[in-house]
Amino acid sequence: MHLENDLYSIDKKLLLKAGTVITRSTLQNIAGLSEEIRYAPIKNTQLFEDMLNTFKDKRYSDILYPHEINLKIISYIRRIKMPEKIVFELAYMKKLTPYTYNHILTIAVLAAKIAIDHAQKNKYYPDMALRLSLFHDLGKSRIPLHILNKRSPITTDERHILKTHPLIGYVLLHHYFGKDCKTVAFASFQHHERLDGSGYPLGIKRLNKYSHLIGIVDTLDALISARPYRKTPFSLRAAIDLLLDESEKGRFHKGLIHTLIRYARKAKPGTKIVIAKRGRDKEPSGNSYGKTAPSHPRKTSRK
Repeated sequence: MHLENDLYSIDKKLLLKAGTVITRSTLQNIAGLSEEIRYAPIKNTQLFEDMLNTFKDKRYSDILYPHEINLKIISYIRRIKMPEKIVFELAYMKKLTPYTYNHILTIAVLAAKIAIDHAQKNKYYPDMALRLSLFHDLGKSRIPLHILNKRSPITTDERHILKTHPLIGYVLLHHYFGKDCKTVAFASFQHHERLDGSGYPLGIKRLNKYSHLIGIVDTLDALISARPYRKTPFSLRAAIDLLLDESEKGRFHKGLIHTLIRYARKAKPGTKIVIAKRGRDKEPSGNSYGKTAPSHPRKTSRK
């Protein structure tokens, strides 16, 4: 694996030259480039205030309840510490691409919510889910804005560049966390992998469970958000239907998708989910999510 462009840290330190093959040894060297890691609490930062604002998002009023659970998630947020340079990375992300920044914070809160309900059965730690989610899309800040903000379907070449963001994040996290990066880095590297091997960047089937949880809520939020390539977002019901279809293809853990259905129905935890009817809400018209245009379209003569 390699990156298309030189990769710099937030403090402009060259980490990788374009085309460098990324091996375990390469990553160890990058981790070794880190200076003494200074961890900073986020409770007195703008990041903390922005995370609290995610609870006001009306799109998730059917998920972020009851109030007692939200207070528990907020208590986890208050205790978060992270390397200072990642706080700077997220501040840079907010300035560069506000959508991606808010998306990251939303994913963190949603992942924590699901982790609370799966803490005993699947041994998820909500504080771990929350923290790891904050790092999952760090690599997006190195993707050209003309690709992130494109209104029409991206080309094959542009999709190839976009698909490097998990690897970019993986490298950055090795640098910022040094020797403590293993679990944290997987949150970035595997969040687009799928259980049937259809994901990227490696097409593996055996995934870190937090990466998989992040991948589910990452997809959900992408579907129900207004984006340049889609005038109208998916409804929550249509988005969950799509996720359910993906779970039946073996790509997502069905139990986690059923948890989202419980939230939408305001059913109690542990309630057996019966799928009565699908497709009651359809995908919005003009949606180009996941669609690719030819990199070099053929020229056609005009009459």
